[in-house]
Amino acid sequence: MDAQNGSAQDLLRTMLNKPLYVALRKPGNLARMPELLEAHLRWMIAAEHRGELFASGPFADDASAPGALGGMTIVRATSVSHARDILSTDPFVKEGVVTLDIKKWLLMEGSLSITVRLSDQSARLL
Repeated sequence: MDAQNGSAQDLLRTMLNKPLYVALRKPGNLARMPELLEAHLRWMIAAEHRGELFASGPFADDASAPGALGGMTIVRATSVSHARDILSTDPFVKEGVVTLDIKKWLLMEGSLSITVRLSDQSARLL
């Protein structure tokens, strides 16, 4: 039993252990989504450029419009309240299109692949 715990602790020590903040976006007043979509997307791009946005997107299925099922946004912040402060300026949040449930999340494992082709200056993210 101690050997297993020791091995798990050794494995955990080598993992990324990066704190991030996950906001589960729950549908609110979706009737306002079309009028606020451009402002929301511009806000997301600006947050990405500021380094606050790690990843974001709507939940989807074959029967629902994007956003109708809510979505998820992951931000780089120092606390849940800091994440809430960041996300509170998103037009979708400010105008009640979505509500948020924010949780601290530890990014431990996974992978990221990037291909950059110098010959045609293209890039691909997998």
